[in-house]
Amino acid sequence: MSKSAAIGLLAGRFAAGKDALPPPTTALGALLGHITGGAEADTFQPMNVNFGLFPDAPPGARGRDRKKAMSERALTDLAGWLRVRRAGGAE
Repeated sequence: MSKSAAIGLLAGRFAAGKDALPPPTTALGALLGHITGGAEADTFQPMNVNFGLFPDAPPGARGRDRKKAMSERALTDLAGWLRVRRAGGAE
């Protein structure tokens, strides 16, 4: 699924009151954070997902290990968000 389609799907689900926000440590959460307040309005530029949008890496992670740690954290956090959604709850 493309980033644009994913954001559109989330927007529709949010409008219908179906979802909590995805964690900011995930790609979708990082993109949402960028477009809803993480960027300056006067200089806003559309952005592809990149590690610069994510919260800081876990302590001690550097170089390739940094990106791997951020990716593993994102997968863990996304799995938790999906479990909450499947259970019908919101965070």
